Amino acid sequence: MHWILTVPADFSLKELLQRSRWLLLPPFSPCRIPECLERVERLSSGQTTAMNITQTPAGLQIQVELHLNAAEIEELSQKTWRMLRLGETFTPFLERAREDADLQAAIRQGVRFLRGADFFEDLLKALLLAEMPLNNAAQRLAQLVDRLGDPLPANPTRHALPTAGQVLAQEEITQRILGAERGTTILHAARYYQNHDQQLERLLVTLPPLPDLLTQLNQIPGMTHSARAYLLLALGRYECVPTTPDLATRREVARFDQWQPWGGLVYWLEHAPQ
Repeated sequence: MHWILTVPADFSLKELLQRSRWLLLPPFSPCRIPECLERVERLSSGQTTAMNITQTPAGLQIQVELHLNAAEIEELSQKTWRMLRLGETFTPFLERAREDADLQAAIRQGVRFLRGADFFEDLLKALLLAEMPLNNAAQRLAQLVDRLGDPLPANPTRHALPTAGQVLAQEEITQRILGAERGTTILHAARYYQNHDQQLERLLVTLPPLPDLLTQLNQIPGMTHSARAYLLLALGRYECVPTTPDLATRREVARFDQWQPWGGLVYWLEHAPQ
């Protein structure tokens, strides 16, 4: 079955996929069709389905292999809304960026970054991406998905992202895949999420002041500067410019300040992995 979601005027799935190649980590998977996004998703009802997302003149078409009820359709629609940032508008930023010679080339690849279906997915990926090279992080995440996630009934070789509960239920496997130290960090973070999931999932909605948000993120076990930067990007806090060795001069810092409240977005457009 399939259905259509409306999208903002400035949305392009093709551009999002171009911009987010480094974020196309499991349970996302390469698609045979270039302008298509595929994913295996576990529903709160317990069902697991493959999703195929394409853009048509009418909007985004979401195709699944199961016949879903109204609640399940709404759940997948909300997850798609989150993953593709359909609630965000970049028109004011794009109008200004098109007049900037330094950004004209960057924005041709789009300005939206793919994110997870929920905060736990963003957290898991942030902790892995912050601690190891991209290829290694992708490999470890794929192993976690394949060993711990629910299999797709139509193709048991594909799996959904494991929930925090599934990660915690398989501590030994998690540590075997990630190593004792990194595995322990992920387990502590998963337990924290399980105890505070509603509070963390609301961060996209409540939009707390930045100092309050940073305090909440810093309470998560294993949180580092790099992991926090990924999470702030996932949460759409584009005013946050990561402090890294790349920002070596006051002139560079001042440049990002001139782009507020989009300074952090400009940073990621110029410094995100390719």
